[in-house]
Parts: sequence; structure tokens; C-alpha cells
Amino acid sequence: MDITQLTRAADELLEVTAKPRHRRILENYRRHALLEVSGNWPEIFAPDMTVNHPVYLIDANDISVKLDGLEQVTGFYRTLTDAGSNVIVVQDEQLAVADWGLASEAIFNSYARGAVAPGGLDGHFYIVRQRIAMHWPYDDQARLMGEHVYEHAAQREVVEIGEADFITPQDAERLLTPLLRSLPQT
Repeated sequence: MDITQLTRAADELLEVTAKPRHRRILENYRRHALLEVSGNWPEIFAPDMTVNHPVYLIDANDISVKLDGLEQVTGFYRTLTDAGSNVIVVQDEQLAVADWGLASEAIFNSYARGAVAPGGLDGHFYIVRQRIAMHWPYDDQARLMGEHVYEHAAQREVVEIGEADFITPQDAERLLTPLLRSLPQT
């Protein structure tokens, strides 16, 4: 899998999107994805990207949780990165943008070592494959207000892979950081 294709759907939609607000939302989403997966998540919370009080609703990985406010949301990202669970390759993403924000559905391939993967064994390498649908609302300045993330749990797969096929957080940072670009001015 090619992690550098993480933002392919956003890049393709940007090619045909003319409305400045929609372009800014797509650029924000694109930058967010690259920062999250490269492990540089603190930059997601820059004042031009995310509101001061984001709210995340997550129904995935056998949990249903509401993360209310910056402290809870940044704690979530910190936990993912500390566990080395931030590396994701997105496949077959369908993406739509509107004045209110964006919606996405895709196959998320999350790289996990050992016991971090459901049923995983120490010393083994896995991809946790999930169908995820997301709704991301944005404010009047095209800043992220939160994420609503939903998994179709019946389609979750845990696939063991060889170490040579495993993308580490360091690999993700090295490959994705050059793809970052600044947000367009409002």
C-alpha cells in the first residue's frame, strides 16, 4: 500500500472545486490527515485549522465515545501516537464537500504491532482494515468543529503482514511531511 496516496480523494476533489470555502475545507481536511498520520497532530489544533472547543463523536473499535473539548481531543491523538497507532492508509475514499463541511467513506488500513491489534500477538505485525464513514462540520471560518466517525464493525478485518510490509510511524512522518502545504488565506 502507498501511504503517499493518503490525500488522493481530497486532491482529486480540489482539482474540480472552484468555491473558495469548499477549497479551504478540503485543504484543511488534507492537512489534518497528513498531520495526524505523520504523528504531527499538535499542529492540527492551530487556530486557523480547528475551533477552540472541538467535539468528536466516535463509534469505532468497539467503543462509543464523545470527546468534548480540546483536552479530551488532544488526549485522544496523544494516545494514538504514543501507541504507534497513527499510521493509516486510506483506500477507495468517497469524499463530498459542502458549505457545512465534508463527508467521507473509505477503507481505513491501520498499522498495528502486536497486542495493539485486536487478537494480535507480540512480535507480529498487522493491518486492521475497517470501513469508516465520517462527517466533519466546519465553522464560518472553515475551521474544523469536530469529527463524527462511524465504523461498520461487521466488516472489520485483522490481517497479519510481514515486517517488511509494515509502515512505521517514522516511515509515515518521512513520507508524508513533504506533502504538507499551508492553508489558503481566507
